[in-house]
Amino acid sequence: MLQLDTPYKILKYLIKLNDEKILVKKFTSDKIIIHLTDRGFMESFGNKFKITEKFIEKYNTDFLPEYNKCDNFLKKFGIEYLENHSTIGEIEKLLLVEENRNKIIIQNYSHQQILTEFFGSSKHTKIDSTLSKALKAILSIDQFLEDCKDLQYLSILYPKKKTQYIILCENKNRLLIPRHDYIEFWFAGGKNINQLKYVPIPTCPIYYLFDWDFDGINIYLGIRTNCFTALKALIPAKFAALMVKQEDVKQHKSKWKVGEYLSKLNTQEREIVELLIKENKVIEEQNIQLTNELYLLNKINFK
Repeated sequence: MLQLDTPYKILKYLIKLNDEKILVKKFTSDKIIIHLTDRGFMESFGNKFKITEKFIEKYNTDFLPEYNKCDNFLKKFGIEYLENHSTIGEIEKLLLVEENRNKIIIQNYSHQQILTEFFGSSKHTKIDSTLSKALKAILSIDQFLEDCKDLQYLSILYPKKKTQYIILCENKNRLLIPRHDYIEFWFAGGKNINQLKYVPIPTCPIYYLFDWDFDGINIYLGIRTNCFTALKALIPAKFAALMVKQEDVKQHKSKWKVGEYLSKLNTQEREIVELLIKENKVIEEQNIQLTNELYLLNKINFK
């Protein structure tokens, strides 16, 4: 088995060596290369290495499975730039981040928290490093809590008259509109919604306007569980016409998974999500028009 501190670029070299059978020597001072040559997996041939039968066996059991796992992962998130900078162990830890991405987003982990929990130390890397850039890609976030202190605040667009309804928005652009007569619009930092725990419970109905994808649904449920138990998803009008294939949405990383979260949705919400899963589609928040038809569908009736 490969040691976790093996640089990924050396694993790629070993894959290429298997394919070509003989290659110019590289990484001769690295311990995995020394180990393989000392034990007869590779042999020197002038200024080149050539493989032996023992190498082929190790290639099939250790090298190729690890390479395929890492290569697929790096390509999935478009983070191939890590190939020359990361060890196999670091990529394995990033795989764990992906497995726990829903918890990380809902619980609003900071950059330091992620590094401490998954990499053993908050001093592992700087916030502007290539590894941190990869973390943002895997979590589908634009910034960490440390990047912007304003994320601890709640932005509100108050209505002209007394508030009768609140719409919590995933996108701050929703607040850049003329004031409504009765609807109060909130923005709490997109996915960084930890500060909602400190907001007084609203006394009027509150809805959530968000992307209908795996992450969006689970963030909605997280807010409802941890902050506002009366929160409802804002149901899009004519939602079927808004559905688009996941692969057609640029940079879309949130892939549907079937899980117990479905049982936490009401009948109307679950019907939409089950159809989205079945057709492998999503509804992007920016395509949901705030019309009177939508308001009536969600029983937002103004006095």
